[in-house]
Amino acid sequence: MRDLGIEDQILAEAAPHEQIGETVICTTIAGEELGRVRSWGNRPDRHADYVAASPSLNCDLPQTHLEPILVRNAQARGAKYRWKTEFVTLQQDDGAVHALVHDQLTGTSYTVHAKYLVGADGGRSRVVEQLGLPMEGLMGKSGSMNIVCDMDLSPYCENRESVLYWVLQPGAAIGGIGLGLVRMVRPLNKWLITWGYDIEQPPPELTKESTREIVRNLIGDPNLDIEVESFSLWTVNEMRATRNMEGRVFAMGDATHRHPPSNGLGSNTSIGDAYNLAWKLAYVLKGFAGPELLGSYQDERVPVGQQIVKRANTSLGQFGAVLDALGVDPRDDAESMNRQIATRKEASEEGERRRQAVRDALELKNYEFNAHGVELGQSYESSAVVADDGMALVRPDNHVAYRSHGMVEDPAAMLTETLRAGRLRPGGHLHAAHHARFAVPHRLR
Repeated sequence: MRDLGIEDQILAEAAPHEQIGETVICTTIAGEELGRVRSWGNRPDRHADYVAASPSLNCDLPQTHLEPILVRNAQARGAKYRWKTEFVTLQQDDGAVHALVHDQLTGTSYTVHAKYLVGADGGRSRVVEQLGLPMEGLMGKSGSMNIVCDMDLSPYCENRESVLYWVLQPGAAIGGIGLGLVRMVRPLNKWLITWGYDIEQPPPELTKESTREIVRNLIGDPNLDIEVESFSLWTVNEMRATRNMEGRVFAMGDATHRHPPSNGLGSNTSIGDAYNLAWKLAYVLKGFAGPELLGSYQDERVPVGQQIVKRANTSLGQFGAVLDALGVDPRDDAESMNRQIATRKEASEEGERRRQAVRDALELKNYEFNAHGVELGQSYESSAVVADDGMALVRPDNHVAYRSHGMVEDPAAMLTETLRAGRLRPGGHLHAAHHARFAVPHRLR
């Protein structure tokens, strides 16, 4: 967002870094707190890692608020949006892609002709299906529901502000994403609630009244004023594409990596896909590079998709350690569950064992909420990266990376020599190269 010149617009709308750092595990929002994890670099011993990793600290801005900013700025730069327009089918040849689309407002269909097509059409991607891109994994591992509602939780949350409050109650570990979740959308009056259901049974029939009851149980305030805005059912998936392109057509985002929201990797990884492909398409279309550069999109981003799908599902499963530490069986009724949870308070050997087990379980969950190397810092191996000592093109705004196994006396002179050695074709075109790890970028003058 900084590179796009819209970071200030993002920060004006987002919950800031310091407001999102208290991930809480509790019996209800109004009830007993079982533990918390300082998240997203807000723990003092991790804060420096985040400051060192990026000039921009993380923040929280849900997709419903981020997308209007992106659309507004894209339109200002010449992008054309066709609303209520459905992709139907595509064909491609050596020179172009031809996509049949349907205008849902007028009822008419027409064909769009383009040099390339990007399918960013979500977890039910029609583009991926029509291309026949191979997928690995499992869909529909467990059932979940989302409930979006307006309610004022400031009395319960203003002294422990965060975006995530995990709630342990009877039924919390059935389906869903490990526990019940109360997720802040806008501080502190708009919320997203996630609750599970047994995917082996018929999906529940949701109403505003039934969803309001679920929310009240998780909050722990039977008299709370709740306005339910929407609700929907979805499933937890563990699926990723082993290829993300075919000819002139590319797929990205949830179309190619489908996983639970654990670690917060969905939108961030999708933006990473788009950033990776966009500059390469721009270079090819402007004649700065040959079309072979586009193949590096698959080489670089498919392994990232594999990594984040595995990590997100691993994080979901690690809630089991929290349940074990508390001595809780997901099938327990409320009385049994509360009795087991209370054991950790005892002045006994068993109480101390439980307390230590809870500390260990929270430390295990810590990596979900402080996940460098997954959130960012990924490494690439592709034809766009030069092996061993050499130059690797990183971005199209004159940033390159020089990789060396040791210190060099004059990095600027060595980088200049590498460039002159012909790593770039005349006019800026890329030579194919061998594999190497991502290196530290420098800026060409």
